Amino acid sequence: MAAVLRGLEGKNVLITGAAKGQGFSHAKAFADAGADIAALDITEPITDIYPLATAQMLDDTVRAIEEKDRRIIPLPCDIRDESQVEAAVAKALDFFDGRIDVLVCNAGVAALDSIQGMRSHVLDAVIDTIVKGHMYVAKYVVPNMIGRGAGKIVNISSGVTGSGHAQLSHYVAAKHAIEGLTSAWAFELAEFGINVNCIAPATIRPGEGQGSGMVLGLAGEVDMTPDDAYEMFSAAGNMPGAKWRTEVQHITDAVLFLASDNADQITGHVLRVDAGQGAR
Repeated sequence: MAAVLRGLEGKNVLITGAAKGQGFSHAKAFADAGADIAALDITEPITDIYPLATAQMLDDTVRAIEEKDRRIIPLPCDIRDESQVEAAVAKALDFFDGRIDVLVCNAGVAALDSIQGMRSHVLDAVIDTIVKGHMYVAKYVVPNMIGRGAGKIVNISSGVTGSGHAQLSHYVAAKHAIEGLTSAWAFELAEFGINVNCIAPATIRPGEGQGSGMVLGLAGEVDMTPDDAYEMFSAAGNMPGAKWRTEVQHITDAVLFLASDNADQITGHVLRVDAGQGAR
């Protein structure tokens, strides 16, 4: 008998970076599984970072979820700003009648900088979004989970934590920090029945429109087509061969598994959906 994911229908899910790339894919899949969505994204540019999600993309995300007959609240929010995070989570809790069941910490940014050419404002943007931002989000979501004695947190790290990557030291460091947070949070929250896990994705093939993600953005920095940039980044880490070219759906499948009742006995784990990157 084929395995079926249990316990997703009727859940309330908050996803950061939900208007584009992985987050958009995750939001649609949770809605297909019967969940309602709080879609949080920045909707404004960050200096010297590739184009991020726009207000229009967040509106399009709302339409995509509503077409699936699920409820969604859009939350424009820069997670580097604690006051914005506090307000956004309060709106989500009000929308969800006081219950957030699943938190997916997906938002992230990157840029290409050598060690000696590191731009301080870019370093701040990467660390503040990936590390501090998600600590802020957890700060305001976790009390709700503790109060109910239940919850699932899924953090998104990166396959680069298994192999490193030149000119991405700020991003690699931030993603290592996410794996550290996963372990620390899992221990701290275990007594409250909260599962905390992490996924380390391989380089993901850029899709069309809102399916586009980080590779599309970085392609412009190296003056390459998205397909060529994807192959370059994949070749630097993934196992060789056509099989080891990762699509966003591979990551979404893992996110939904860790958020489901099927993963109730898994916590503090880093699931490497990285096409063998960590084996190198």
